[in-house]
Amino acid sequence: MVLAVATLVTASVLGRWLFNKPIPADFEFVEIGVGLAVFAFLSYTQMRGGHIAVDTFTQALSPRLNSALDGSWALLLCAFLGLFAWGLASGAVEAWAYGETLVQLPWPIWPIYAVAAVLCALACISAAATALVKFGAGH
Repeated sequence: MVLAVATLVTASVLGRWLFNKPIPADFEFVEIGVGLAVFAFLSYTQMRGGHIAVDTFTQALSPRLNSALDGSWALLLCAFLGLFAWGLASGAVEAWAYGETLVQLPWPIWPIYAVAAVLCALACISAAATALVKFGAGH
């Protein structure tokens, strides 16, 4: 997805520079592509433990306490991701009901919200699973 966005930007810049014809609505495609790529990688990053962590004050703690702290942060992330998924799903329903479209193209925007909601819900489930593993690892 990110490679496709980068290719689109390159083609649009070249089109603008060489022929004075950029790709119409290129910025909308970039926004959608980057946004969906972020949501697509949330679950993977969570399951691999790839989110940024600052452990300056917890290095001296026991492994059991560190696992409990990590599990607590994963639960907090799960709560926020659940809230975001609900908001995105609600936005998809509203965008569908009102026939909302992209600014420059007459394409409906609700499928984008719906895909983002599903990906966010999967990330929420990943965070919950990570929390369960972390709480279980401390025993």
